[in-house]
Amino acid sequence: MSYPKDSAGLTANNVLDVGVFQELHESLSQAEAVAAIYRKFIENAAVFIGELRDQNAAERSETLHTLKGSASMMGASRMAGLAASLQSQDLSVQVEAATERLAEELESFRAVVSGKLVEIGASLDTPR
Repeated sequence: MSYPKDSAGLTANNVLDVGVFQELHESLSQAEAVAAIYRKFIENAAVFIGELRDQNAAERSETLHTLKGSASMMGASRMAGLAASLQSQDLSVQVEAATERLAEELESFRAVVSGKLVEIGASLDTPR
């Protein structure tokens, strides 16, 4: 799956800030290390999203705040924005819809990152 980039280095619809990806790759100089970091982020984000259903309002706000910050640091621009928007809302009635939107966004991010990792010779699949 290929996403066009705009002049700011963002993939279509801001799924991944390519500049963040490139900075991480340049600073680590090892494709597998970059893959490991993205793998861990995706695993943690999935856990955070899954926990939202069983949390009270204060816990959801804290989880969304953590997800927003982590997503921002990893270049998941659209996910960070979505988490920020959801954090400012009362999700008590809409928690199922919110978790579904976040899960879909995580899958979009995973697909884009997977493609970028292939370009540098790595994969999100756990190495054997």
